[in-house]
Amino acid sequence: MAEERNENKNLTHETLWNDYQNGQAYLANMGFTQNIPIYVDFFEGRQYPAATEDTKHIPKPVFNMIEMIVDNKISNVLASPIKHRFIVEGNKLATEKLTRFAEYQKKEMGLAEADDEAAEEGSVKGTYIYHFYWDEKAPGKRGNYEGGLRVQVIDMMNVAFADPSERDEQKQEWIILSERLPVKKVREMADDDVDKNLITSDMKETLYHYDIEQEGMQECTVLLRYFRKDGEVYFERGTKSTIINKPRPLNPYINLKKLENIAKKDYDPEIAASPDEVLEKKENDIDKPKLSLYPIAVGSWKKRHGSIYGRGEVEALIPNQKAVNQEFSMQLLDHQETGYSKILVKANALNGQEITNVPGEVITDYTPSPNWGIKTLERTSISGSALQLAPQIVDLTRTVTNSNEVITGDMISKDLSGLAIAQLQAQSQKPISRLQKNFWKTQEKIGKILVQFYKFFYQDKEFSYDLTPEELNVLRNNPMYQGQLIEQTQFDIFNGEEFMDMNVEVVVEVGAGTQYSEIQSMSMLNSLLAAGLIDPMTYYKLYPENAMPFKADLIAMEEAKQRSELQQLRVLVQQMAQELEKQNTLSKEQDKIIKQLTGELQKSNRMFNALQKEYSDKITAQNEFVMDLMGRQQQGGKRE
Repeated sequence: MAEERNENKNLTHETLWNDYQNGQAYLANMGFTQNIPIYVDFFEGRQYPAATEDTKHIPKPVFNMIEMIVDNKISNVLASPIKHRFIVEGNKLATEKLTRFAEYQKKEMGLAEADDEAAEEGSVKGTYIYHFYWDEKAPGKRGNYEGGLRVQVIDMMNVAFADPSERDEQKQEWIILSERLPVKKVREMADDDVDKNLITSDMKETLYHYDIEQEGMQECTVLLRYFRKDGEVYFERGTKSTIINKPRPLNPYINLKKLENIAKKDYDPEIAASPDEVLEKKENDIDKPKLSLYPIAVGSWKKRHGSIYGRGEVEALIPNQKAVNQEFSMQLLDHQETGYSKILVKANALNGQEITNVPGEVITDYTPSPNWGIKTLERTSISGSALQLAPQIVDLTRTVTNSNEVITGDMISKDLSGLAIAQLQAQSQKPISRLQKNFWKTQEKIGKILVQFYKFFYQDKEFSYDLTPEELNVLRNNPMYQGQLIEQTQFDIFNGEEFMDMNVEVVVEVGAGTQYSEIQSMSMLNSLLAAGLIDPMTYYKLYPENAMPFKADLIAMEEAKQRSELQQLRVLVQQMAQELEKQNTLSKEQDKIIKQLTGELQKSNRMFNALQKEYSDKITAQNEFVMDLMGRQQQGGKRE
């Protein structure tokens, strides 16, 4: 751990300024002060010195292979999507909540845009530096503390380290950042007891060609120093002439306790601004973890031996770029000088005529015969090997820097499939992986800084997150939520104090990606949609952003359509329920009628059976009577 500030040492503005100047001297001794502006100029296409009287006629073509190589390196480093996962050991719910809040907050402060800027800074200058700070004026939904966490990428030339040979920024005794601000704003930032008249404009040291202040601008250089006291990070601000903000802790809880102590009559306000103060502790005070990390993350594009500052791509490419420019310049100059043949004319050969080079022009040679007084000089063509040198330099440079056609996406062969190209590219990605690992390592450091701010500054903060398609399907298929509309966007409240005593591990998850991954993804999504394996909403949400700029509108339209269809289904269900109720009532009435008819039928059957029996009995009686009568007649006939 770096040495902390001496208990009895309060730095003056002279010490602050001298420490910063020592940092600038280191940059100058390393050659950065002279070379970094050159790297920027070559990357942006300013690759020739100012023209002089002798060189103003020389062509100055720029075939900026530096920008091409750098842009492709940046694209490949950033090609794989990065996600911070904050793991709370043994607590899955806390892990998911913290990770979701981090995704929301990173979008809010624009960390992805800062990553793009940092990658360009690193590839051109060799070093990229993130600075995280709490902006009390940041708009948006707020928690207990007004404002929000913000990030800026700092130019390496505006940073000074206590020990530039120490690569770990968290081991530095102090870190100083500089920026130019209007004098009026600096006076507003100053503490109440500061003499505002001491804050005056000063001369700006111009570094870049565009780094020139408008005439009459009242600005001054403000230095922001971070250091530690008892393990806590403190900061102070000063100019060349005075300290404008006395040392104070970054920890908001300590600042809150200061306000409570200042309210006491016997509390000295001067001591309140000192890092050596002794704060009175209440009986119910809870010891909170210390805010111990500098809010600064330093990354190197490529490591430089013995220095916290790294190496970029441009540094080694400039000689090659100069050679290419010179070769093409020589070729153009040759064409320029020899495009029109030079004419040798003897005295009096023209006899007052003027050669205009108009096509078909006729000139009379007045030189006495048989001599010729007008003729063109023989030209010497530029060497054929020289014509091939520049392309060879470009090809060799692309090979050496691993910027060949496989990486840049040039068409290698129309007969190669997308899969074959992706495989070739995956093989060529191996040299890029080292640059990616450097970048991902810096992202881990960023994640730890973010957790620190989340714990200490965000209380009762509203945030939103989107459920994954799998989570959405699980909820929609849950019987508890049947008939309810489950929105993909959910809302929650984040309270950093809940995580204060939790050990959070930061893991950078890197998605698989190649330069052709979006094309492959689009092809796969089209096939899944055509086969009916995914619904349109899933299709829209998984489709690459760059290939569908109206993606958000389509998702909104699809959600509105689904809500409308769901409402229609609800109305239909209500109608069906009413119809079912009617059918049940009718069925009950029909059952009643059937029961009545069944009773009547049974009664009729009983009556029918009784009549049938009665009729049968009568028939039987009649038959018996007839038989008896016939028997009597037969007996009477015998007697006669």
